[in-house]
Amino acid sequence: MRSLAVRLAMTFTVVALASITVVSAIINWAINTQFNDYLEQNPFSITGPPWRSMMQPGMMYHHMVGPLEQGFLQSVNKWIWVAGLITAVMAALVGLFISRKITAPLKDLAVAAGQISRGDLAHRVDSRSEDEIGQVAKSFNAMAKSIEKNNELRHRLLVDIVHEIKTPLTVVRGNLEAMLDGVIEPSPKKLAAIHTETLLLSRLLDDLRDLSLAEEKQLKLEVKQENIGYIIRQVAEMFRPRASEESKHLSVELKEDLTPVLIDRDRVSQVLYNLIANAFQYTSKGDYIRIGAHLDTTIGGGVDNPVVLVSVEDTGEGISENDLPYVFDHFYRVDESRSRVSGGSGIGLAIVKHLIETHGGRVWAKSEPGKGSTFFFTLPVAKSAGHDD
Repeated sequence: MRSLAVRLAMTFTVVALASITVVSAIINWAINTQFNDYLEQNPFSITGPPWRSMMQPGMMYHHMVGPLEQGFLQSVNKWIWVAGLITAVMAALVGLFISRKITAPLKDLAVAAGQISRGDLAHRVDSRSEDEIGQVAKSFNAMAKSIEKNNELRHRLLVDIVHEIKTPLTVVRGNLEAMLDGVIEPSPKKLAAIHTETLLLSRLLDDLRDLSLAEEKQLKLEVKQENIGYIIRQVAEMFRPRASEESKHLSVELKEDLTPVLIDRDRVSQVLYNLIANAFQYTSKGDYIRIGAHLDTTIGGGVDNPVVLVSVEDTGEGISENDLPYVFDHFYRVDESRSRVSGGSGIGLAIVKHLIETHGGRVWAKSEPGKGSTFFFTLPVAKSAGHDD
């Protein structure tokens, strides 16, 4: 018996039959007892007191219960059991109706699960009730939506990876074929351009590897107590020539209360590099880029668990409210018209997010179109440093 509805209906029926049997037996016993007491105590059953005093109770009952009285008792007993049987049938029908009503949403869930397993990720369950089954249906819909979104992101990621890898390969192949055909001379300038494309391709593959390891929680960190202020200044100095060349203002503003942090030095340097490079890509001549850091006791776990809050602020073009929630997604570019060279590979911020979360921190962004953007991330403070303070 595999149907839950049938099992529930039979359960209701068995419970109803048991209840009716017990109630009928009690009623039958009570009627017989009360009727017998009535006959024994009825002063009109036998005329004359002498007769009543001379007869035993059993003889009196036998004398008083005649065919008419016995027929009455049998009729009452029969209708008690007929009423019980009718009630049992009604209980079975009501139980079947209720069980089907209860199991109908479960059948819908089973159908929806089958549809999703066959690839129909857009299928949803109608969840109108607010009971436990309704909550299960809502959770199922949320799961299906998440699966559908992840499938779309996986498909888009695959397409983007193919596109990002194909672009430099096409450039390299075109230049090499042109050189082989004698169309262009293999000059140092052309060879340098080909070398640049191979470096971009190598960097993209390294980023993809790091991103994959971070998403699978397999990225190993060499965590040590480090001076975050020194690391920030070191990475910022790498961009000084670019800031001078592009006429942009790069500054570092660090608070004196900075304490050592527990981080992987190379990975955090990579985070800072990606965020500063992103700021340069979306700023113009004369814009400002500021890197700041200070000890914060409001974002983390309070005074007992402070964090270092690092920010990379720019006065560039900013990010729209619609684009802001997706800036940390794979291959997402605010301006789709930007090329791979001017707009980056599209996974720099995704790597930032996973690297910071792997360190146990948080990363987020605030922006206003036309006024610039600020990217924030937190890093855990070394416990020994916190106790020393």
